[in-house]
Amino acid sequence: MGIGNIYTLTIKTEFSSAHILNGHKGDCKRMHGHNWKVEVEVSGNKLDNIGMVMDFKDIKKSAKEIGGRLDHQFLNDLEPFKENNPTAENIAKYFFSELSKKINNDSIELKSIKLWETDKSAVKYTE
Repeated sequence: MGIGNIYTLTIKTEFSSAHILNGHKGDCKRMHGHNWKVEVEVSGNKLDNIGMVMDFKDIKKSAKEIGGRLDHQFLNDLEPFKENNPTAENIAKYFFSELSKKINNDSIELKSIKLWETDKSAVKYTE
């Protein structure tokens, strides 16, 4: 994006799903669920004709669409997680990859996904 003013927009969304962590030695080796919270950070360096980098509504819509693919699903059965354990780390990376395709352009870039597994545990993914 180059040098200059950078604006960072943040939205939150959520979804619920179940998973099994194959190879885990603790309780997570059994099926269990989470009410995941997702924080999305988008950065941009240009304002449009009304003074916005991007409408929050558009970020939320795209994030909810990705979350909708995972909502009320058994994640281990979904294609992205058949080869990779549906850990918080892998879910955050998947979310980032899919949302980047929808958000990124010459002046707007997805900066990070912070995925909260519980109220006290989260992973932040950036590229």
